Amino acid sequence: MRERLKAIIFKIEKIYFLNVVRHGLVMLIPLILIGGTASALLNLPIPQYQAFITSAHFRWIHTLLSVSYAGTFGLFSMALVITTSLSFAMEKNETPDKIANYIIIALLSYGVQLNMISSDFKTTDLGVTGCFTALFVSILSCYMYDFLKRKPIFQFTNQTSAMEGICTNAIQGIVPGGIIVFFFAACTLLLHHFFGVSNINQLVSNLLCNFFDDLNQPFIAGLLYTISLHVFWIFGFHGSHIMESVALNNFQVGDSGAIFSKSFFDTFIVMGGCGTTICVLLALLLFFRKDRLGTIAKFALPTVLFNVNEMLNFGLPIVLNPILAIPFLVTPVLCYCISYGAAVIGFLPRVTHEVTWTTPVLISGYSATGSINGTIVQLACIILGIFIYLPFLHYHKRFQEICAKEQLQEIIKILQQMEEDNEQPDFLSRSDRLGVTSRMLLQDLKLAIKQKGLFLLYQPQVNEKNICLGAEALLRWKHPVYGFIYPPFIIYLAKSGGILPELETLLFDMAGNAIQQIQNCYEKDFKISVNITAKSLLWDIETCIHDCLEKYHIPANRLWLEITEQDVLSNSNQVIDKLNRLKSLGHTLLIDDFGMGHTSLIYLQSNYFNVVKLDGSLVKKMLSSDTNQKIISSIVKLGKELDIDVIAEYVENKAQQTKLLELGCRHYQGYLYEKPIPLKEFITFINKNQI
Repeated sequence: MRERLKAIIFKIEKIYFLNVVRHGLVMLIPLILIGGTASALLNLPIPQYQAFITSAHFRWIHTLLSVSYAGTFGLFSMALVITTSLSFAMEKNETPDKIANYIIIALLSYGVQLNMISSDFKTTDLGVTGCFTALFVSILSCYMYDFLKRKPIFQFTNQTSAMEGICTNAIQGIVPGGIIVFFFAACTLLLHHFFGVSNINQLVSNLLCNFFDDLNQPFIAGLLYTISLHVFWIFGFHGSHIMESVALNNFQVGDSGAIFSKSFFDTFIVMGGCGTTICVLLALLLFFRKDRLGTIAKFALPTVLFNVNEMLNFGLPIVLNPILAIPFLVTPVLCYCISYGAAVIGFLPRVTHEVTWTTPVLISGYSATGSINGTIVQLACIILGIFIYLPFLHYHKRFQEICAKEQLQEIIKILQQMEEDNEQPDFLSRSDRLGVTSRMLLQDLKLAIKQKGLFLLYQPQVNEKNICLGAEALLRWKHPVYGFIYPPFIIYLAKSGGILPELETLLFDMAGNAIQQIQNCYEKDFKISVNITAKSLLWDIETCIHDCLEKYHIPANRLWLEITEQDVLSNSNQVIDKLNRLKSLGHTLLIDDFGMGHTSLIYLQSNYFNVVKLDGSLVKKMLSSDTNQKIISSIVKLGKELDIDVIAEYVENKAQQTKLLELGCRHYQGYLYEKPIPLKEFITFINKNQI
């Protein structure tokens, strides 16, 4: 069942059309939140407040909010055309200079189908009522342009070869754009001729309104409206705006004394937004408050209180989610039945007042009916909705964790391959699920650093007499959901997420504390080496290390610093200058993963480094490779000439150690001696393996 559900979700995510629509709506969240906030503040049903913002001295507040609402939701469809066409082009991985043609042609197509020269044209078509048309026209025009622009006849390659890129792209969009614009203009004329309407929006509006007009059963009409609107939402369409014309034409307060109206719907069914998402919000705050889902709920709280739920719809997400789609549809349907039934039996007074959709829950129930019974019905529906959503939210959480674990394993495989190919990862900038998982883990890492939830293990380093010389400190992070996180991925997140200084401050603090504890229990000489990167040396790491030494009263010669060969070769001048200053303070410097590259040999001769650690691949394949043995022997001989010690990592069996000793390498680290262990175990180990 779980695998089947996962397969369904992955198939949905790969549907290009749905991705375009969803991402286009996500881009509109700022517009929706700004306009929704303006509407909420404009229509807050508190008499004293309304008197204040409409008074002579403060009338400007009312005007300011009115202008803000009209300027946002009044251009909703126009903005939707822009974001949908932008989303279409982005999903095609078009470059920024080519994206403009998609947007311009979609806007022109939408403009001509509005038939602005007609006397029937209304500026309201640019707002929420034109939502469906905006989606239809923008997607169709983008598909047409994407098809036509590929035709060689429209590319004018010879004529534009000497022009700059932006000019070339603009010219190549002329003929396809003209064809598409005239196509929509012709469609508009045909609509007027055959159906007597001025534009597509009027045609769609008339069809929907006529359908609901023909329904003689008020209960069935309201039920179908509720179901239709939420089905649109489940598939990523803004159902509220698509059905706006039906609500305005068919379900007004006071129409023939009907129970169901738009205000009834806004007040008792879509509390907190479509899907009765106030129930989702409360369920998350009550039962998931310490979880990532609770964090989303806290962030969405201010907007959901005013029935703007895009944060939850796209943040959890609810849209295009087979698990949460069930309660998203069932909850409002049950709320509709309960509220309608309460009105039929007379417990719930008929809605007699227009209530703005942004009016907060509980206040809206009383304002719409003029009775406390309205608030009671709302509370009953909310409690029922919480219990409907709760098991689905639990399952959603478990399913997300399972998928995320699999995605993390995929991330690690990709990262390991990139490490072998010496490529730079870009997980945080990806728009797919791997990117989402990476960004979530980055936030978790920030919290773990703040709460000191990371720790160090220590892998002993010994000589040929099995005497312990010290250890390498290895960073570990045990995530509460995913378990141990691959250490190079931790470093990637810290570097790309801009929190490397915070991570390394914690790292050196833990290492300094460990050195202090060891020297309190062990009187002889030892050292602890800590890994740093080239990027570590681009911030004030010297002060961080100095503060660590001062805090724990430890000498610099016991804190060794490791940097990989690849990092030494990058940002060379700045890196080497910093390393030289650290060495002058008394720290021993090591090159990790050392090979035999020409540039690395130059740095070896520069006298900056006292120790090199052999590249693990050399040691692992040493017994079966004469070439590896020769390379190791050469490095050891060069080290002796330059007074540089050589440490072999990944020593896992006695045969490897024996061969390394034959080659002249006398310092080892690996599972033959000990795996990475906690500090207390390392203190025991070093005391047992001393001179």
